[in-house]
Amino acid sequence: MLDRVRNSQRIALTHVRGGCLRDPPKAPRVKRFIFLAALGAFAVISGSGRPAQAADSKIANTFVRAGQDVEIKELRTYGTSDAIAGTNDEYYVIRFKFTNNVGVALVPRIDHFVIQDLQNRRYLGVEIGNAALIGISNYTGELARGDSHDYTVGFRVPTNTQGIIFYDASF
Repeated sequence: MLDRVRNSQRIALTHVRGGCLRDPPKAPRVKRFIFLAALGAFAVISGSGRPAQAADSKIANTFVRAGQDVEIKELRTYGTSDAIAGTNDEYYVIRFKFTNNVGVALVPRIDHFVIQDLQNRRYLGVEIGNAALIGISNYTGELARGDSHDYTVGFRVPTNTQGIIFYDASF
């Protein structure tokens, strides 16, 4: 009789816990497998976008090379997010050091920084006009001959544009 009471209590306890008094013996291995599979899926999903490109990486150097008086520190790419049908443009946001070797004191204008691609098309620098450019502010003072300063400039270019960045004081 005492065994029947214990068994009935055990059955009641089993049903309250979902039908099992303890985890199956392989549960830790299954949990570890599910965790590692989820971690791997997350790594694949998060790695599918374009990562930020460092200036010394081979990928960044294949997109844009530094021209005269420019030393590239970082290149990042962003989508345009303007939803124009048929566009395949992107923004290159480039952080670089510009040294004034023009010969006279100069107040650099952002739209005079140019990327010239392999077909000699020119893309002028911008610092406003897209969400990718929010927070960019640059030095607006005068650079004496030989002085240098860091700048961050955006360029709207076709996807995977390759070219040279330089300062064009001729216009």
